[in-house]
Amino acid sequence: MSRESTKQFGIDPNVRCDRVYPVIGSRKSVSTLKTVGLKLSREQAKHLAQVLLVAADAWEEIDITAYRTPLKSNGLCRITVTALG
Repeated sequence: MSRESTKQFGIDPNVRCDRVYPVIGSRKSVSTLKTVGLKLSREQAKHLAQVLLVAADAWEEIDITAYRTPLKSNGLCRITVTALG
């Protein structure tokens, strides 16, 4: 099975956030964490909400992945919303 993105529905799948916590280099081990966090601006939150609404209408299950490594181009972190197709 391949992954499907929201691009097929005509919505920009390139969701970004300011930061994913814990940040890389933190003393906390990911394996011991009970939570992770995302820091979003208002516009980023609106974009993520739109993507999730479209995805929820189309798919029974949704996978959200937040990448902790910031992009070199703008320093933002990627968030993907996908489903198994």
